This record gives sequence, structure tokens and C-alpha cells, in this order.
Amino acid sequence: MCTSIIYKCNVQYFSYSFHKSLIMLHLLNRRKVERMNETTTSRKSAPKPKVRVTRADVALGAMATLLFATFITGNVSLTTPGVALAGLSLLVTLVVVVFARRQLRADPRRAAFNRLAAGLALGTLLMAFASDALLLAAGWIVIGRMMVGLIGHVGDWNEAQDAARRATLAFTISDLALTCAVIALALTARSTQITTIVTMIPVMPFATTLAAGLLLAAAAMARCAAPPFSGWLVGSLAAPTPVSALMHAGFVNAGGFLLVRFAPVLEAAPIAGYALFAAGVVAALIGSAIMIVRSDVKGALAASTVAQMGFMLLTIALGAYAAALWHMIAHGLFKAWLFLGSSGTVSTAPVCPKGLDRPIAAMIALAVLIVMGLSMFTSFAPALLPLGLALAAVLGALTVAARRAGRNLHSVGLLAMPALLIALNAAILAAFGKVQSDAAAPLLPPLAQFSLLSMFLGLWVAQQRIGSVERTLHPAIVARLLQVGTPAAALTAVPTSGLKD
Repeated sequence: MCTSIIYKCNVQYFSYSFHKSLIMLHLLNRRKVERMNETTTSRKSAPKPKVRVTRADVALGAMATLLFATFITGNVSLTTPGVALAGLSLLVTLVVVVFARRQLRADPRRAAFNRLAAGLALGTLLMAFASDALLLAAGWIVIGRMMVGLIGHVGDWNEAQDAARRATLAFTISDLALTCAVIALALTARSTQITTIVTMIPVMPFATTLAAGLLLAAAAMARCAAPPFSGWLVGSLAAPTPVSALMHAGFVNAGGFLLVRFAPVLEAAPIAGYALFAAGVVAALIGSAIMIVRSDVKGALAASTVAQMGFMLLTIALGAYAAALWHMIAHGLFKAWLFLGSSGTVSTAPVCPKGLDRPIAAMIALAVLIVMGLSMFTSFAPALLPLGLALAAVLGALTVAARRAGRNLHSVGLLAMPALLIALNAAILAAFGKVQSDAAAPLLPPLAQFSLLSMFLGLWVAQQRIGSVERTLHPAIVARLLQVGTPAAALTAVPTSGLKD
């Protein structure tokens, strides 16, 4: 009897639990269906997000449209400087954009960077291939505006905003100088076609060619960051590393392209050539001096760019256009590699001296003078000065590599690389000489270039002594070099009460 009662109670209990579970499952499924219906209804009723068009989108679309119209209308001219600049720009932009996908993956403005980088490449293509001087000037102006946007990429940072303002000032001066030069040449030649302008240069008034030559030199100096325009480049370190790579590897080289494209103007106005040569010498000296005193990697690389652009400008002024174009390409590729790898240079290892000992530097300078002296009567005479400086730099780098290398087979193979690079550079330079003719009459005769080379090598030996800590600069000179590119407001904000001897 008792067992029967217990059995009936258990059956009733399990039956009740089972029915209760079924009711709960039914209620949960019903609630789930209601939620799904609510979600579907809200999605259908929710307004679609609006497509936001930024200034970068407008600039990119306008640049693409203008480039397409240029090719459709046939205002295209394939020249050696244009092909060199376009190829360099496309290669560097592709590498930098791929690099930026990882480096800027957490940046909320990475899409704007990609648009501005693409617009910079399109503007460079327009400038490189345009057969019309006005289109060339339009491309020149557009890439300047694009670079200002890239420099101010970190918009909420005061340093980036100040760097963008200084770049805007320098680029505006460059744009106005180029526009005035193009208008003056086009009005005199009664055509905006570059080939027609170049053909009419011999019969143009000297005042026109002189004014146009000086304006072109000023435009190139501002774009290449030659003094007194070096501040915008040295002060643009607030930009991200991909922006620095685009700037130093491709953007600044546009000044060299412009001068080679309008080289007959400089040849018809020797005064403009001498002014450009002087600017290149000053830029090379100041850039080399800043590079010695800067301890940060990006600051030293920026100063190196100023010096290298100075070498390119003086090479163009001397009439060695083939050497200048190859310098433009080699410097662009090498500087892009250095900037993209700059983050990997941070280490705890002690800092090595930046220069060679005086006896070794003096021996290298003497060897270069002997080689260049023998080359005064060869086809390399028009580019005696830049080739001599390049040879000294290569021999110095080879000496540093040999001093730091070991005695194993791998180290011997590394030492063979500079020799192969020298041979490769000589072969490419000879190839450029076949497709790009130099000036008919060099600005300076070989003997004058040899004298200047002797002076430069003497300064180079002194620079190596400073870099090897055998000799120090005056503290006032060091402070002045470190202030290049620093905003005036930042300098006045630093307290000077404790900065005594």
C-alpha cells in the first residue's frame, strides 16, 4: 500500500515536471521568435548609413579625372626624367601603402592616408607625363596640397599642425614661383607646349630666360628643402613613418625632375645656374652638419635628405643631368628603405662614432683626388665634382664596413657587395647617359670643379674628425643646428635660466 502511494506520487511529480518543462520551452521559443521579428523589423526600418565624402575623396577623384583627360586628349610626352620620376613614385607608393596596412592598422585615419597617397601618385604621374606646361604646374600644385595633408595626418597634435603650416608656406612659394615662370615662358613662346617653349628659348629675350630660370630654381629649392626652406622638411618628423618615406623618397625629388625638364632655360641663363649651384653647395654643407649633431634616427635621415638634395641641385647646375637622374632614383629607393626600417634601429647597444679617423679619411680624400684628376680628360669631366663626392662616400662606407666585419666567409661576401654596387652604379649611369644628354657646355670647367672638389674633400675630412669625436663643434653652433626645423614657439617656451655655461 505504501509502495503504491509512493509510486503514484513519483509518477505525478515527474509528469508535472515534464509538462512544466514543455511549457517553459514553448515560452522560450516564442520569446526567441519575437526577438528575431523585432530585430528584422528594426533593421528594415533603420535608415541606411550615409556615405561620407571627405576632402581626400574629392581631391583623389579630381586628380584621377584630370589625369584621364590628359591621356585622352593626347597631352602626354614620354621623356627620360618623366619616366624616371613616375617609376620611382609608383614603386615607392606601392611599397609604402603595403607597409602602412600593418603600421597604421590601429589608426582611425588610415583610409584618408591611403587616399592621399594614391592622389600623390596620380599627381606625380600627371606632372611626369604632361606635355603641357600648365598641366605640369597643376600636377606640381596638387601633389604639394596632398603632401600637406599627409604631413598633418595626426591632426590633433600641435607639432603636426605646425609642420603642416610651414609646409604650406614653403609649397605656396614654390607654386607661385613655378606658375610665374610657366606663364612668362608661355606668353613669350605663344604656346604652353613644353617642346615649343624649349625650342623658342634661344630666341627669347635674356631678361625672360633669366627671370624664368631664377623662378624655376626657387621653385625647386623650396620643394627640395634647400636653405632657407629646410625647416619644413626637418620639422615634419611628426608625420608617421609611411608619410616620411613618401616624402623623402619621392616627393622632394620632383625638384630635380623640374629642373632637368626645363634644363635649356638654365643653360640660357648662366646666372640662374650659378645661383642654383650656390644653393646646392649650401644645402649639402648644412645638411651634412645637421646630420652630425642629430642623435635621433629620423632627424638624421631628414638632414641627410637635405644634403643629398643639395648634391642633386649642384649636379644639375653643372649640367650633368644623367648623373642627377640616377642620383634621384638611387637616393629615393635607398631613403625609402631607411625610413621604413628606422623603427628597427632602436637598440641598447652603445652608439658608434659616425666618422672615420683622420689618417684614413685623408687617405681616401687623396685617392679620390688622384682618380678624379686622371678623369679630367675623359667623358666624366662634366660631372667631376658630384662623382668625386660620391666616390668618397662609397669608399668611406666600404672602410667602415671593413673595420666592423669579421674574418669569416660571410663577412668577406658582405665586403664584396660595395664593389658590386659601384660597378652596377657605373653601368646604370652609362645607360642613363645614352638616353639623357647632358648640357652642351658645363657650367664650370673641369679645373674649377677639381678645385671645388679639393675644398669639399677638405671639409669632408673635417666632418669625419667631428663624427669620430676627434674634434668637437662649438656649443653655439651645435645649438643652432639642432634648432633647424624647431618652431619658434617651442624655443621660446623652453626656460633658459638654467642653461648657463
